[in-house]
Amino acid sequence: MYKGILLSLSASCLFGLVYYYPVFLKPLSIIDIFCWRLLMSFPAIMLLVCIEKQWRAIIDLFQRIRQQPLFLLALIFSSLLLSIQMLIFVWAPLSGKALSTSLGYFMLPLTMVICGRVFYKERFSFLQKIAVVLAFVGVALEVYITGAFSWETAVICLGYPIYFMFRRYMNIDGIAGTFSDFFFVALGCLCYFVIQYDMHKISDDVVHFHIFIPLLGIITAIAFAAYFSASRLLPLGIFGLLGYVEPILLAIVSIFFLHESISSEHIISYGLIWGAVCVLILEGLVYTIRNFKYKRIK
Repeated sequence: MYKGILLSLSASCLFGLVYYYPVFLKPLSIIDIFCWRLLMSFPAIMLLVCIEKQWRAIIDLFQRIRQQPLFLLALIFSSLLLSIQMLIFVWAPLSGKALSTSLGYFMLPLTMVICGRVFYKERFSFLQKIAVVLAFVGVALEVYITGAFSWETAVICLGYPIYFMFRRYMNIDGIAGTFSDFFFVALGCLCYFVIQYDMHKISDDVVHFHIFIPLLGIITAIAFAAYFSASRLLPLGIFGLLGYVEPILLAIVSIFFLHESISSEHIISYGLIWGAVCVLILEGLVYTIRNFKYKRIK
């Protein structure tokens, strides 16, 4: 178990580094950084497929496309939903929106819980009800004070549930689905380079960032490998709890490394939302401890 915990924490730290990484690639444009990240990350996904021995799942995915040609549109749409999230992940640190984006990741578990209740008729536990109320009050207060709710926060906390529900509806799961998403986004990035770039510009980027561009792919490969390995080694409850480490690290990167700050008008609303996340963490701890004790007794 300790190995799984270490791998999960390592993955979260590496994803936190990737969040800050666009700063190293200035003055490249946001689109250029996004494309380089995807093109460098795709080999990492290929490596994961090899490590996990998932080629059969990839072959089944392409056979499904052959049998159902319209399924290709579903895969492209899924990759488009993911590309929006990944583009924001690159854009936020360079645009002074890293903290509000990290808030979206804090709210994501809450919106997933709400979507589970609304669309899949899952029941709220007592602590989940408290968390939802706290988050609702925090969002309502944010809208009342500022007259709006940060769009990047909304896109993160609402976009990912839409992405996951769509994948579930279309039965696009596992590493095969991740391979498909990265494949089509990387293909789009490659087309962008062909249209907008020339060989001189590509070589110029590689020469100026000869360490940082390849390193981006290496970090991504290690992060994904650690994440998937941790998912196999840890009980689901502990793995889910450790998922809260990443948004915490994103907030730390935003405040201490990107030098963003929470204005006084946001403190109460942010505090309520973070309090809601703490309630969910508490529920996860209680569930994990009870499950652990039950297994020991059994």
